[in-house]
Amino acid sequence: MHDSKRYRSNAADCLMAAQDACRPGNRGIYLSMAASWLSLACQHEAMDHLLASWEAAKPIKNEWVLGLVSDPFVSTNRR
Repeated sequence: MHDSKRYRSNAADCLMAAQDACRPGNRGIYLSMAASWLSLACQHEAMDHLLASWEAAKPIKNEWVLGLVSDPFVSTNRR
């Protein structure tokens, strides 16, 4: 299972445990855990989107750096 889906599933499990908790203190702990799992899922998804955008970016082709053309800043039109 994809990590963010597993994190969201864990958050849902914590919410169900909070509903079933008999003590208010335990309910708060489960709700806090659910919020943490959900935050982790969001962070993981944001990283996935960022990495995907980096992979989609086209690399810069700089022929001057590769030595295929002369220095573009030096004028070749000398009189």
